[in-house]
Amino acid sequence: MNMSKFKNGDIVINISIIWIFVVIIFTICVIAFCKNHVFATNVEEDTKTTVVAFEQNQKAVNIVDIMVENTGENNKKMVNEQRNIQFNTQYEDNPNLPKDEKQTKQEGKIGKVQVTSLQEYKNEEMVSEEIIESTTLEEAVTEVIYVGTSEFMKKYSVHIGDQMYLLEAESLKEKAQDDSNTICEIPRYLNVALEEAGDEWIKVKYNGNEGYIKTAYITSNTVTPLIVEKNRVASLKANLTIESDLSKPSGLTLSDYKTVLTNNVSDKNKIFENNAEVFYNAEQKYKINGIFLASVGIHESAWGTSSLAQNKFNLFGFAAYDRDPYNSAKTFESYEDAINTVAEALSTKYLHVAGTNISDGIVATGSYFNGTNVKSVNVRYASDEAWGEKVFSYMQYLYQKL
Repeated sequence: MNMSKFKNGDIVINISIIWIFVVIIFTICVIAFCKNHVFATNVEEDTKTTVVAFEQNQKAVNIVDIMVENTGENNKKMVNEQRNIQFNTQYEDNPNLPKDEKQTKQEGKIGKVQVTSLQEYKNEEMVSEEIIESTTLEEAVTEVIYVGTSEFMKKYSVHIGDQMYLLEAESLKEKAQDDSNTICEIPRYLNVALEEAGDEWIKVKYNGNEGYIKTAYITSNTVTPLIVEKNRVASLKANLTIESDLSKPSGLTLSDYKTVLTNNVSDKNKIFENNAEVFYNAEQKYKINGIFLASVGIHESAWGTSSLAQNKFNLFGFAAYDRDPYNSAKTFESYEDAINTVAEALSTKYLHVAGTNISDGIVATGSYFNGTNVKSVNVRYASDEAWGEKVFSYMQYLYQKL
């Protein structure tokens, strides 16, 4: 093989490639030059000689911009879309909220807007935007937040409408002034509903009356937990009147029954003390105020010392007619038997209208129904016109033992 001949051929090929490259470079330069310059022709009128000159092109083409535009590095597009309008938040002081507590007065609402815009992107990331048109579809609604300022309400952990309790008996005033007219008196430990908070006076509601009391005599169950039990007892006492509805339970607990029927000097044989739970259970079963029932027994049997009580277990003078009280009176098997029998009789015949379902299939006949307070029962139960008041005085005595 002729190696020298082969090498000479390689040299020819290499020179050809170089020339082709030079031609390409020259062509690119000419194109670039022509795009940046224009030819101008100046014709002189006298000599009719055409002079050719070059001048700078005022609208030069930027090759890089053209390349960027054509390669897609920058891209613009028109967009028509619906967007949200964020709502603002406004804060307002509220003297009827505990200090620093927040409460929403008005819910905020996001608005809507239709937007047409020209957006420019570079490398798939938006670099600029021009809003062409914007139309509000729905206005945003401002969120309004109350911020509490009441030191009093924060101290007692209460809100408007909550129950508060009197540490001492207090006068309910028409105005927040010491010399204002008194609407009524509120007993110690009773509860009132808070209506407006203040520093020295607060507005409250008690038994349907609205007025003002001083903050010095008030507390809450958060600050004074034991006040709730004291309030319960005080309410029982305050709600007892001669007009009280005896067809409803007394509200006393079993513990209360044991308290009021224990340690009574007059109960020498401890008949009522030993049957405290029986009276309580009778109240639950027969829809009758058990303290009224016990008071009838106390009055009729003189605390269990009468001959009927001693000999016939009859604490109530039940069926003891005036013509022959002792012999006509019913004899019971036990004090418990007497208590349940009379509880059912008073409930079904005196305290409920006919057809009232009492319990366990027991239905009221309403035979002697004349009302539900002690005076009404008196008319049909006893010939003594003062019987109702006497029985009620024993009820008061027992309630005061709470």
